[in-house]
Amino acid sequence: MAARLGGVQAQIAKIEDAAPATSVFNGWQAYIDSHNRPDSGPVTLSQYEGWYEAFARWVEVEHPETVELRQVTQSHADEYAGHLLKRVSATTFNRHINLLALAWRVLEETARLPVNVWKKIGRKRFQVHSRRELTLEELGRVCEAAQGEMRLLLAVGIYTGLRLGDAACLDWGSVDMVKGIISVIPSKTARRSQKRVTIPIHATLYAMLADCPEHRRKGYVMPNMAARYQAFNAALAKDVTKLFQSVGIETRTETKGRRARVDVGYHSLRHTFVSLCAAGGVSQSVVQSLVGHGSPAMTAHYTHIGIKTAQNAVAVLPDVTHTTNTLPEHADATGAKFDGLLSMLDTCTDEQLAKVAAKIKKITSTRKIDRVES
Repeated sequence: MAARLGGVQAQIAKIEDAAPATSVFNGWQAYIDSHNRPDSGPVTLSQYEGWYEAFARWVEVEHPETVELRQVTQSHADEYAGHLLKRVSATTFNRHINLLALAWRVLEETARLPVNVWKKIGRKRFQVHSRRELTLEELGRVCEAAQGEMRLLLAVGIYTGLRLGDAACLDWGSVDMVKGIISVIPSKTARRSQKRVTIPIHATLYAMLADCPEHRRKGYVMPNMAARYQAFNAALAKDVTKLFQSVGIETRTETKGRRARVDVGYHSLRHTFVSLCAAGGVSQSVVQSLVGHGSPAMTAHYTHIGIKTAQNAVAVLPDVTHTTNTLPEHADATGAKFDGLLSMLDTCTDEQLAKVAAKIKKITSTRKIDRVES
């Protein structure tokens, strides 16, 4: 009886093996339709789809005889990894291979995959290369060249530090013109945490937002930018890069025999915001809160220029767009510096606080003497 049952099972397995399985061409749709795939966001899925389609096109050109996913061998995987290494950075390589390994794991049963050929592909070590911040002179050139919604998009990046997706898809519901704040849940961390970042609206940005009549303050602040980003986020990033290049800003560093390194992009505005805050003496804890960094180490990664005595805070960052300052009843420079100083005290050690107290005592004594002599 057992032998007969075993024979039936073997026959069924043979029939199933002979039946068509998931094709390379239909692999992405099979992944999307799978009930056990991770619940990734739309932007992540868009990136995943691009990476999978790149692999599918490569198979079609280099190995047209490989029709089904289960026909992809370890040799194919090794060859494709070598192909990728010549064209993308280590970071992109790792993400690309990780996506394919994930797809193979999710489709293991439905596509009848004998082995996950991507598990044996070694991931590459890489050094994090930060975008550099822009100088005030560069910011002025870019802002003067920008028109319409692009100009507002730049201002949002400069004065809030929001990432491209959050800036482009900013909606009026997140903008409080009465209180003068923007409050958003960053899309990058939204899946892990619903923590909001609340950012004071700089006078220059306030004036630009105020140009929109109140009855039109519904939906996206920049509907055209939002539509372009949602259709293909890389397209909007390229638009920004082209704008930078049009005013003479070098955005890439070419190295012979290696992929060009991107030095400047929209994310540079986030670095610029953090660096300007640091230069103005805003404490690290305040900057961390404003940009939504999870740790001081990440904030330090963004802070490229020296921190000086508190001079000004977010409300008094320089106007690089030459827009008229119309924000009413906001803190002046003295108040902003004082608030920044108080925030810095929260991060001081006992020894540093003792030095501050001694300095205050000395200044107070000197002022008393000056008053007596005058």
